[in-house]
Amino acid sequence: MPTYINIDKALFQWQARHGKRLTNEELAEQAGISIAALYRMKSGDMLQPDLRKINELCKVLECEPGDIIVREPTRPIDEGTRLEVERIEILRELDDNFKRKQRSDKAAST
Repeated sequence: MPTYINIDKALFQWQARHGKRLTNEELAEQAGISIAALYRMKSGDMLQPDLRKINELCKVLECEPGDIIVREPTRPIDEGTRLEVERIEILRELDDNFKRKQRSDKAAST
């Protein structure tokens, strides 16, 4: 699932609350980040988003990180796929619990 930064909604809400326009350049300057970093975030080209930069943007825009971080499903998940994923997760958890119990029993017997 691709994850990206979408500041447009938060930016428009900020502008509506304050009754003035905030350009990308002004936003970058107020957040203390370069305009290039802001454009990389907006375009999705940022490979490892810097949480400090996201936090600074949120301070300026008066929003929460969850308001600007977006995760898009790559494809719709049907009920069968969802159930299969849950089944695999349950089996892994049972296997982990079984192995933990075996180690615990072995440690207790020595």
